[in-house]
Amino acid sequence: MVRTARTLERIHLKNATQEETSTATLRSWRTLLLAFCICCLAINAVSLFSDSVEASSALGFQVERTGDSALVRIDSVDPGGAAAASGLRVGDLVHLRELSPGDRYRLLTGVYPHERIPVVVSRGQRTIRLTYRSGNAPIWRWDVWLWCVASFWMLGFAMFIAWRRADSAEARVLCILLASNSAGAGLQAGSWIGLSPFADFVTAAIGYSVTWISAALLASYALLFGQPVSRMRRILTGITYATAAAVAVYEILRLVLLWTGGEPWVAQSLAPDWNFGYGAIPYILALICALVATSSARGKERGRIAWTTVMIGVFYVTQAVMYLVPILSPSTQRGSALVTAYECVNVGAFLAPLGMTYALLNRRILDIGFALNRVVIFSAVSVIIVGIFVLAEWVFGTWLQRVSHTASLLAGAAVALALGLSIRFVHARVEHILDRVFFRKRHEDEQGIRRFAREAAYMSDADALIARTVDVLERYADASFVRLALDEGVGRYGPVSENDPAILSLRTWHRVVDLHAIDSQLEGEFAYPMVARGRLVGALVLGPKHSQESYAPDESQAIEELAHGVAGAMDILMQNEPATNDRIVTELKAMRSAMVDGFTAMTAKMERGEGIVS
Repeated sequence: MVRTARTLERIHLKNATQEETSTATLRSWRTLLLAFCICCLAINAVSLFSDSVEASSALGFQVERTGDSALVRIDSVDPGGAAAASGLRVGDLVHLRELSPGDRYRLLTGVYPHERIPVVVSRGQRTIRLTYRSGNAPIWRWDVWLWCVASFWMLGFAMFIAWRRADSAEARVLCILLASNSAGAGLQAGSWIGLSPFADFVTAAIGYSVTWISAALLASYALLFGQPVSRMRRILTGITYATAAAVAVYEILRLVLLWTGGEPWVAQSLAPDWNFGYGAIPYILALICALVATSSARGKERGRIAWTTVMIGVFYVTQAVMYLVPILSPSTQRGSALVTAYECVNVGAFLAPLGMTYALLNRRILDIGFALNRVVIFSAVSVIIVGIFVLAEWVFGTWLQRVSHTASLLAGAAVALALGLSIRFVHARVEHILDRVFFRKRHEDEQGIRRFAREAAYMSDADALIARTVDVLERYADASFVRLALDEGVGRYGPVSENDPAILSLRTWHRVVDLHAIDSQLEGEFAYPMVARGRLVGALVLGPKHSQESYAPDESQAIEELAHGVAGAMDILMQNEPATNDRIVTELKAMRSAMVDGFTAMTAKMERGEGIVS
């Protein structure tokens, strides 16, 4: 017995060590992911600031290639623009080799407002030296503003996933995908403009690498579903990554050629028409990987990968279309077609986090909806209240200020008082609307649990009642396991004594017990009291969720209601059918006896030296 005690002590120590290791790993992943998201957030903020305040994309002219790689021809000049004011004319040949690498790079990616760049052009038989002076800071289009909102939305979502679900490989890949997508776009040429052109050149190279890694991450995400993964899927994923890496290398080579003057891509970011469609290939292959994974997945995981593919797929499709536009559009309409393509990309970037929000909250892809529920409701109520107050204050201030300052103050006070008294009403309406839009799946599951709580009273077979209880809670509560520790009538509730701390608490208070907060032999997450006529009939024990999320308060209340309903039904069945009662008790005793015999045999085996030795 001493050897057995030592063996059990070693097993307990091993389990504790594994739990500590798991906790440390979770903290490490959470720290790394949050740090990565914060870096991406800083990159995005600096990029947007430089693009909106410092950089000027209104160059005022467009060029076309010539037979000589050292020359480009100006084919259009905006009337009244920076190029026209600097003396550039249609038909001028710009000598690329006369530009410094930094100036050449600036003309492609954007220049500071009113920055001066010396330019050498050939006009007819003459060679003229001009000073190009850039225009004012750009005025953003509506779709650019939409992309800004989308990028920060994606980053916020990535940070929340890192904070809540760092233990899940699925969530980690999704977090990196969302964060790196925003960071890569912010680092690319044309978005990031700093004080040094060479530093911008290096940053752009990093940005292209991050962008194409992000594009291929959807293929990695798809590998987590539909296990075991077939050889064909692995090969397809490898091709996706190889293609993305090749495109990233090609983009970096383009930058190098631009810097050295080997390619005449000035004032435009287009590659030659025949090979510009290469950028669509990684996005298309990644989508194919996700679609194949969706067809291979089963059950709940099929819903998760399907919703993720649909929402992120919108963005991937628009990105692919943007790369295909130049080779599908006539050369005379390529400029307007590209503007339309960029608008579609920015709209797709906005729809992706919007769809992810809906899928995560309503379809419970990662089951973080409850944690977001209060945040979303509080934010919506705050926006509505503050927005109405600001609008009313402006209207009344403009209208009544002409009458008197006192009337304006009284009107503002009245509006504030009215809004304060209506907060409860606004909160209720907002919560009702958001519940219908985003949290329908959660409420459907809760209703399924409560519905069975009432149906249990009409079941006439104890075995069917127990089986149905387990099925309902595994389906609607996402419990990893469900066990019923019923009163055997001999001082035991299933595998534990009636003096077990959890059983004592359930018998005394008839309230839910958190099994992690009490020293009990019952294994699981929570134990719910099964009470009938004031007597504890049994304990309904639930394991942790498959998603590793905690049970929400409203969900826990529904489970408690189900436990009471099943307890009442079991009590009635045991009264009406003594044979059933005796059979259940006999089966429970047989199970307990088998467990004791197995433990005794294992102990004897170890004492003989045939098993684990001390």
